[in-house]
Amino acid sequence: MSAHRSRRWGAALLGATVAAGLLGGGAAQAVAGAQPVPDGVYRFTAKVTFGDVRACSGALIDPDWVVTAASCFADGAAPVAAGAPARPSTVVVGRTDLTTGAGQQRTITHVTPHPGRNLALVRLSAPVTDVPPVALATTAPAATEALTVTGYGRTSTEWVPDRLHQGGFTVQDVSTGAVGLLGTSGATICKGDAGGPAFRDNAGAVELVAIAATSWQKGCLGETETRDGATATRVDDLGAWVREQLADVQIFGVLGDGRLTYSVIDSETGDLRADRTSAVALGFAPKAMATLNADTILITDTGGSMYRVDVTGYDPLTYTTTRITSGWSPYDRITYDGYGSLYYINGSTNQLYRRTVTRAKPASADDLTRTTVIDTGFSQKTITSPGAGRILGTASDGRLLSYRIYGNDSTGTGWSGGALATTGWAGPTHVVSPGGGLYYARTSTGRLDRYRDANPLDGSGADIQSFPADPVSTSGWNQVLLSARPWTGLVSVFGTRPDGRLSYTALDPVTGEKRIAAVSQQTLGFTPKAMATLNSDTLLVTSTEGRLNRVDVVSLDPLVFSVVDLNVGGWTHDRLVYDGNGTLFGTAGTFLRRYRVNKAKPVAADLPGWPVYNGDRTPASGFGVPTLAATGRNRLLATAGSILVAYEIDANDVWKRTDLVATGWSGLTSLVSPGGGQYYRRDANGVVTGWFDLSPFDGNGSDVAPYVPAGTASGGWDPILSARPYDSWPDSTRRW
Repeated sequence: MSAHRSRRWGAALLGATVAAGLLGGGAAQAVAGAQPVPDGVYRFTAKVTFGDVRACSGALIDPDWVVTAASCFADGAAPVAAGAPARPSTVVVGRTDLTTGAGQQRTITHVTPHPGRNLALVRLSAPVTDVPPVALATTAPAATEALTVTGYGRTSTEWVPDRLHQGGFTVQDVSTGAVGLLGTSGATICKGDAGGPAFRDNAGAVELVAIAATSWQKGCLGETETRDGATATRVDDLGAWVREQLADVQIFGVLGDGRLTYSVIDSETGDLRADRTSAVALGFAPKAMATLNADTILITDTGGSMYRVDVTGYDPLTYTTTRITSGWSPYDRITYDGYGSLYYINGSTNQLYRRTVTRAKPASADDLTRTTVIDTGFSQKTITSPGAGRILGTASDGRLLSYRIYGNDSTGTGWSGGALATTGWAGPTHVVSPGGGLYYARTSTGRLDRYRDANPLDGSGADIQSFPADPVSTSGWNQVLLSARPWTGLVSVFGTRPDGRLSYTALDPVTGEKRIAAVSQQTLGFTPKAMATLNSDTLLVTSTEGRLNRVDVVSLDPLVFSVVDLNVGGWTHDRLVYDGNGTLFGTAGTFLRRYRVNKAKPVAADLPGWPVYNGDRTPASGFGVPTLAATGRNRLLATAGSILVAYEIDANDVWKRTDLVATGWSGLTSLVSPGGGQYYRRDANGVVTGWFDLSPFDGNGSDVAPYVPAGTASGGWDPILSARPYDSWPDSTRRW
């Protein structure tokens, strides 16, 4: 077949197949005329399921990402949009035989469709670390070249095959973005194969060339079509686009002429993956900016107006602006922590303020609520937020300063912090952080340096690594404003069920939306009694027999763990909580004990304990409370009858009680807090609702109010719950 005829054949096939329907199958509809794939081969092939609407195939190209057909996520006539899939969607990788438990299953949290091809990258809820990804090809397919296609779709004899199949195909023609294929030995691409990998063997190395797109489906079960052939969407020429989407640091900026900039950086290498400037200026004189999420920025102007900038495209960079409120003229530095708190500084008084962001896209001042004056004395040149309730700033004398913000400082409890470095930071004009211990500093010469803090929550700068010989760029960063998109912040809650299974729920702290809801298949192997979360992958759980166990979380979605019996008895605690700052508290009967947690994954010897005392140094009693939560360093929250109670444990291990709210807090079965004044109560009916305390350490409950954004209130929660403290480290839940 000539090249000219091949190109016409491919175009005709594409049009005919779109009219007949795409290859995304029904509820679960591989390659007809093909061979079953042996176990352990082509494990990068993925099965993609979009709700109960259709199933497709795909390929793992990174531990966090799968490439598949964008059409797999079509929900009605509307085009597939970037963001969470319209229906609950999953990916199975490394499972050649679907009837087994091999490989990994993940929830799809984000879909990124390609702007011009039937192709999408899907972000997984947790990385797949035991299946090697397939490499993208870097050379185009050639006519007559042999490729292999794998998929989980229909075969010539099975509607819903349980095994991955493979077929050989020959390249018929190559065009911009597409390649025409013809099966060998009767191989045909069928429904359910859309997005399946088409790859070559290059001297023993597999390279992904394309993904299945359309087919005449000759020979597929139930089809009568006699025409043959298929098309696939090329990926060999998408390397730069893919690398940009996979890079995890996104920085927006504003140039002196008012144009918006957008840059993408790979956090591991520091490589600049994208650097774009809008063609259109903002239309106002910008003063300060904070990035809320991937496509939402807040920018104030010199006249005091605040605008919401909605990014509508990244290549080219396009956006719209909406004026949402006024009164911001005194404030010249703002930042957002990714967990619902917007911080800003009055340039004249050096007062630090906080507001709560209650919508992903604020429409008015009503969506920026609960204004709180933190304190004065915040004269930093530049500020950024590296995590929940945290501010990082530079001083003119060269110090790098870190703060943990709690609330109003009228009682001396509003914030804590100090210098991470005493010199060396006078040069940067801007410092930005997406989280995860990553800091980026821009100098007056336009250089962008990068830093990595091994533990950004420990208050020490001794573990900050710099890369002076390998900056992001040595020049070109000429923006007057810079702001990093914060990595996704989540409220992480673990639960135990009466049958010994664990649950994990991740809530969006702004919208209350459940991002992840997973229940383990395995059980703890004992009856749980109390539980505390130390960090994102370590729990301490006691049994009804008084044994202390460490639960090491291997994966959050699906929820997989291992249990380590710490070989110690006497842990008869009714409640167990961790404050995120090295102290574990437990109640046993009416007594309260505290333990020092000396390691991220402790054994019994790493948990020395002693009583909490009354003022006369007698062991404290009266702690027979039905619920207990930790809200911060040496701070506890509990219910006593209908009263919401706060406790502070001082440096001498002496406790002090404050009644915050007198009524309305009876009947709770669990109370948890990640910190930051966010409280979640579980009532006897299994419903969890959110509450917010503007200044959680001020001893005043008048500012405790229901905080129930859409999705927060929900039923079916487990009776024993524990939240991961915002202050704990490591935190594998905070990610791009």
